[in-house]
Amino acid sequence: MKTIKKIPTFFHEFSGRPIPAFDQNSYRLQIDGAVEQRLDLSLIELEARLPVVERRRRFYCVNGWSLEALWRGFELGDVLQLAEPQKDAIFLRAISMGGYEDTSVVCELVNRGALLATHMDGTPLSRERGAPIRLLVFDRYQFRGVKSVARLELTREYTAGSWVRYGYSDATIQAFPHLAIESGVELMPDIEVLNLAIDQH
Repeated sequence: MKTIKKIPTFFHEFSGRPIPAFDQNSYRLQIDGAVEQRLDLSLIELEARLPVVERRRRFYCVNGWSLEALWRGFELGDVLQLAEPQKDAIFLRAISMGGYEDTSVVCELVNRGALLATHMDGTPLSRERGAPIRLLVFDRYQFRGVKSVARLELTREYTAGSWVRYGYSDATIQAFPHLAIESGVELMPDIEVLNLAIDQH
C-alpha cells in the first residue's frame, strides 16, 4: 500500500507566491452579469438566506490523486437563484480573488451537484484550499473548480478560462486509478463520474 505524508495543496494560481490575505468579516461574494438582481453578499448573509448543505463526495485532481471528504457549503443552484438569472444567461464565469477564472455551462454545473464550499471535514477551508468559499465540480478535474471565489458572473457567451492558458485541454476525469490520499490506495474513479466523462465526448 502506498502512503502519503500530507494532503497536496489544491491547484492554486499563486504557486510560488504568497496567497493574499483576506478579512473573513469583510468578504463579499458578488453575483452579477445577466441577472435581474445584482448581489453583494457576506457569508453570514448567505447562511441567513440559503440552506447550508453537507455532501460526502470524492474530489479528483489532474495530477492523479483523489480525496473523499465531507464538504459543507451551498448548492450552486440555490446561490444563483437569489440573483434571478436571465433566461439566455447559459454560462457562469467564476472569478477568484487573484484573477483565476473559469466559464462553464450553468445547467451542467447545477444538474451535476456543484457546490460553493466553505468547509472540508468540519473545518473552514484554509487559504491554500480556497477560503473563504470555492467552487467544487465533482465530475471534472478540479482545475475547473475556482478557489477563493470573489465573483460569479452570469453570461450569454463563453469565455475561455485560465485553465486553457495553463495548457489543460480536457477536464474530464480519466478512467485510470487515482491515489486516494485518505487511504493510500489506488482507486478507480466512481462509475457515475466515468459515465459523465463518456457523455461529454
